[in-house]
Amino acid sequence: MIMDKKGKLFGKISIIDLLIILVIIGAAAGITYKFTKSKVVSPLVKSDIVTMQFYTEEVPDYVANAVKKDTLAQDADRKVTFGTITDVKVDKSVSLVTNSQGQIIRTSKPGYSSILITVEAKAYYSNNGVSLGGNEYFIGDTFQELKFGNTSMKTTIYDLKKKG
Repeated sequence: MIMDKKGKLFGKISIIDLLIILVIIGAAAGITYKFTKSKVVSPLVKSDIVTMQFYTEEVPDYVANAVKKDTLAQDADRKVTFGTITDVKVDKSVSLVTNSQGQIIRTSKPGYSSILITVEAKAYYSNNGVSLGGNEYFIGDTFQELKFGNTSMKTTIYDLKKKG
């Protein structure tokens, strides 16, 4: 018989003991799955100083002129602060238009500028991008709203480099 009169399986272990063991094994398996599959970086990993560059082809001049060094860069959607702006390069805007021959040409638009913003951030750098604030960022990621000091714009990650 599988269960004896005392409620023990095979006369050795009680059903309650077996259920407790199964719960402990299930909890351990769940925790292992959670931490091996999540994008969370272990707190034991040392963060790196990362240079992040953001490029926007066309913003109004007043927006480009309002971006200043030594102000914070923030991902407004994810509520993540990247770091401090270390450099701002403003140039002619980049617009692609079709001419009368049907060719696409590159031109600039009056009253608009292109902008390259360099930010220094504390993040976890790897060949697979940058992890910051529990989020992963990659070259080519486009943001609908990134805040640079008191400005906000749509921009794209242009470059990521580990400093040093």
